[in-house]
Amino acid sequence: MNNSEIKINKAIDDLSTKLKDLDLENLSISDYNKRYLKDYIDKLSFFMPLYKTLLEKVIRNLQKPVSESCFVDYGGGCGVLTYLAVELGFKKVIYNDIYEVSTKDVKVISSAINLKVDYFITGDISDFISYITKNNIKVDHMCSFDVLEHIYDLEGWFLEIKKLPKPFSLCFMTSANSSNPNINRKLKKIHYKAEYVGSKKKKGWKERDSNLPFLEIRKRLLAKEFSNLDEKKITILAKTTRGLYGKDIINYAKKQLEENHFKEYTKHPTNTCDPLTGNWAEHIIDIKNLKNRIENKQTTVRFTNNFYSESSNKILNFPKKVINFLMKILGEQNLFLSPSYTLEIQYKES
Repeated sequence: MNNSEIKINKAIDDLSTKLKDLDLENLSISDYNKRYLKDYIDKLSFFMPLYKTLLEKVIRNLQKPVSESCFVDYGGGCGVLTYLAVELGFKKVIYNDIYEVSTKDVKVISSAINLKVDYFITGDISDFISYITKNNIKVDHMCSFDVLEHIYDLEGWFLEIKKLPKPFSLCFMTSANSSNPNINRKLKKIHYKAEYVGSKKKKGWKERDSNLPFLEIRKRLLAKEFSNLDEKKITILAKTTRGLYGKDIINYAKKQLEENHFKEYTKHPTNTCDPLTGNWAEHIIDIKNLKNRIENKQTTVRFTNNFYSESSNKILNFPKKVINFLMKILGEQNLFLSPSYTLEIQYKES
């Protein structure tokens, strides 16, 4: 075990103890993040090995020591990755999320477990870049856990991130690994439910998310905009605008009506996003296409696999051990058996 692994293990142990001792029910945070964080606390043995893998990759990509580096947790949710970064000893730690409720809650949680987070930024990538630029902050590494698959405009996002001063690196881990056939099937089922069935609201529901079927929401948006069209035409437009949100839905519908040509915007047969927020339902990303769009002489891109987390159940662990062993043989860039993958990017100085 090298020095980095020892430090990561200690950070995980220290944070796990603090989270277990946290009086979550009496904390002044939203029901959403109480439920969200409780899920992490109840499943620490599952989540922490994933964070360990992610942080090992972060350190591997850093250009300088942790103690001299600025770390960003992008789309940080209830903040677990942020807390780990503080425990690990990064010089500066930045928490970001598009959901203002989460930003407020993480301020409360971090204070309750006595961990100092240097900056809290609410907003999407353009808001983040604006804040970083205005405050003259030098980012060394940006990291996320299960965020990549929800970003609406990936190409636009990566154009924005290039505005950060270089060098810096990025590690985004996602469980939406469509290269694994079993996971690919599960992702398509999630798409179907989001598009045609919807979800029931329950305690701890994220108010920003839609619970109606996405197809139904698009129908309502289009019917309001094009009140002169009959239900059949509205349904056609609702189907062809899958994978779009907000004004993009209306603009693409107008274009089709003007040209009298109706074609689905999204090439993938099941990918779909929330029409009100643009949040993808576990986006199946064409990683080869994404790599080709990002990579150049100053930017290197790798997609690497991640091992299965083991538990205290020896029977369940056996197949995981076998698959993990096979992944070692196949190499870290083989994603066929992997439960997730990590997008690793190095942005070099020009």
